Formats: sequence, C-alpha cells, structure tokens
Amino acid sequence: MKPGERIPIDGIVLEGHTDVNQAPITGESVPVSKGIGSEVFAGTINQAGAIKVRVTKENNETTLAKIIQLVDEAQNKKVTVQSFIDRFAYYYTPVVIALAALIILIPPLLFGQAWHEWIYRGLALLVVACPCALVITTPVVIVSAITNAAKNGVLIK
Repeated sequence: MKPGERIPIDGIVLEGHTDVNQAPITGESVPVSKGIGSEVFAGTINQAGAIKVRVTKENNETTLAKIIQLVDEAQNKKVTVQSFIDRFAYYYTPVVIALAALIILIPPLLFGQAWHEWIYRGLALLVVACPCALVITTPVVIVSAITNAAKNGVLIK
C-alpha cells in the first residue's frame, strides 16, 4: 500500500513502516506509527510509507464493518419512548377523528346549527389534538443524536 491510500481491510503489516491516520475508526487525531507485526484497520489512511499487509479478516468482519453494523442497529432499534408513543397514537388518533366527526355532524343534524361553524370547530379539534408532532419528532431526535454521536466517535448500542 502506498502513502495516501485508504486501507481496504483489516490486516497485519508484513513489510515496511508507516504512520496511519486512524481517525475514522478511533477518533485519534495523531497518526499512529505502524511497523512489521502491527495491526491496521479498514477505513484508516496510510500516510507515510509503503507497506505490505496480510489480510486477517473478511470484509464483513472488519472493525469498520462492525462499527457500521452497530450504528445501523442503534438507528433501527426503537426506544421505549418511541414504542409507547406509537402505541398511544394507534388508539388516540381514531378516537380524536371520531370525536371530530361527532362535533361536525351532531349539532347541525340534531339541533339545526350552522354547518360552517361546526366544521370549523371539528377541524380545530383535529389540529389541536393531532399527535403527529409526538410521532414524528421522537424518531428524528433519536436518529439525529445517534448520528451526531457516531460522527464524534461515540457508538451507542
């Protein structure tokens, strides 16, 4: 591997000596010196000298692949709060829609009230009681936090 090349897979240095930028994996800002027998990781950058590396892991078993897998799992895993909000919205939404329909229909049909006034009130109930903000914001906040942490080298499992 020549200087400036990204190391494609985990391995052990067989020949040569170099400095490797491991920031993508470990977050270290200072290059790490690597010589014969040193372990190098996929996704890091060979900065100084030419090296020959023996592959020690398959592509899906590299340190970088494991980090990517952890980030994906964390982003796909539902948090307790999100599960609660989803269950709450599952029952709450039909109840609110039924209530709004009753508010719109009953006064005009049974008591001869003006339709436009009760349609307005029914729509106002839908706007005020809509759980959309809860359902949408919880996953967005969680994914944003996990992504931001991963960018800063912190993995949340």
